[in-house]
Amino acid sequence: MKTIRTIGLLAVLLLAGACGPMINILEVDVRLPATLPLNLSGREMVVFTPRYDSVSLTDSVLLNRFAQAFADGLTQQARLSPGSVPVFSHYSGSESFGTLDQPDYVHRLALETEKDLIFMVDSVTLGAFQVNELSLLLAPFQAVVRVYDAEKVRFTQYIPIRDTAAWDLGDNADQEIVTIPKSAFLDLQRAAVFVGERTARSFMDQWETQDRVIFVYDKSKWNVAYDYALAFEWDKAMEIWLELVKSNNAKEAACASFNVALACEMQGNFELAKKWLNLSQKTLDMPETRYYKELLLERKK
Repeated sequence: MKTIRTIGLLAVLLLAGACGPMINILEVDVRLPATLPLNLSGREMVVFTPRYDSVSLTDSVLLNRFAQAFADGLTQQARLSPGSVPVFSHYSGSESFGTLDQPDYVHRLALETEKDLIFMVDSVTLGAFQVNELSLLLAPFQAVVRVYDAEKVRFTQYIPIRDTAAWDLGDNADQEIVTIPKSAFLDLQRAAVFVGERTARSFMDQWETQDRVIFVYDKSKWNVAYDYALAFEWDKAMEIWLELVKSNNAKEAACASFNVALACEMQGNFELAKKWLNLSQKTLDMPETRYYKELLLERKK
């Protein structure tokens, strides 16, 4: 957890009557681990795209859009000044591209550019347009990026990228010949930019704003614990909630257990959070508990 950014009180009663708890919503920044971990800090980086003598299988416009967005994304993720990661084209002539087993060609590029982290955008291709059963016009989008680390003298990652652009055809989907939308070319360029930026983000941990539920009764101890939670003093808040878990009122005990689970997650202890959620659900099965368990499971994945 990074911090609580804003607080919104929904004042929704869980039970009909004034004795029920209020559901308070906390907006928190959650750290999501990188899907393709790669340390970009302090590295000298460059992005290369291929140049050919003749017509190739790759789309040059989409390739360039993707590569530039990818380079700009790397710059942003590494917190460098704009333009710090250049995009160059390379021409291998009669030599074959460096492969995962024979990286000599890419190593020469690293020496010539004096960069130590080389990103080879080998291709960006567009598949055949097709219409699916939902009246959507689909265009498969594929790319390949290889990462070469000059310090390790080897390729460290091979990244196949697949996505699909889609347009809603509506009633036109029933026509024998479907016309590709006029905006398709620009839409595909925007898609290439989006995918390029997303690929750059995949190397680093990201922060995402998510909502968290916290239960509060209009009682002294509950309010004090809530104030501690707002101040991010989870140990003090949890100390009070652990007392409230012993309540003879099943709903209060379940809500207190739920809040303890929240405190555990905020402190990075996901397994303990899951145990407290199980206890809360065993005490009283609430929809908020089921939703929270699914959310924690997604974070774990």
